[in-house]
Amino acid sequence: MEIRPVRIKDIEGVRDLEISCVREYFAATLENRWEDLPQDWKDNLGASSRNHFKAYLDSGLSLVAEEDGEIVGFIFAQMLHHICDEDNLLWIENMGVHPYFRRNMIGYKLLRECVRLGREKGATVAHAMIQPDNAPSILLYKKLGFFMDRREVALLDLRDPALRI
Repeated sequence: MEIRPVRIKDIEGVRDLEISCVREYFAATLENRWEDLPQDWKDNLGASSRNHFKAYLDSGLSLVAEEDGEIVGFIFAQMLHHICDEDNLLWIENMGVHPYFRRNMIGYKLLRECVRLGREKGATVAHAMIQPDNAPSILLYKKLGFFMDRREVALLDLRDPALRI
C-alpha cells in the first residue's frame, strides 16, 4: 500500500469512495433516505466535489492510500491562515477508508502523514471536527495525540517537541 498526494486523475475514485463513506455515515444519522435528498446538495457534498476538489488538490496536504491501483483511503486537508490566533492551521476536512480495508492502520497512516506534512509546511496546530458518536475516529485522533473536547473538535499542538510523527 502506498500513501501519496492526491492527483487530478484520482478525482473519480476519491469521489466514489468519499460519497460511499458519507452515505454509510448518513444511513445511521439522517432521517431522510439518501435517494430523497436534493441532487444539487449531494453533488456539492464533500471535499471531492467539483467546487472543492481543486483547493484540496492544490494544498499538497491531501493524500490517498492506494493498493494495486485502487484508492482505498483518503484524507482531505489544507492550510488555513490567521484562524483562531494561529498563523498556520492545518484543517483536516474529511477522511475515509474503504470498509474492506479498515482496521489495517490505513486511516492512522493517512492522518499521521498529513499531520507530518502540515507541520513541515509550518502548521502550528491541526484541527478537525469529529462527530461525538464516531468512536473509531475519536480513538484514531487520540492515538496520534489529538486533544478532544465536547465541542466535537480535535486539536493537536504541532509545536510540542515531544510529538512523534
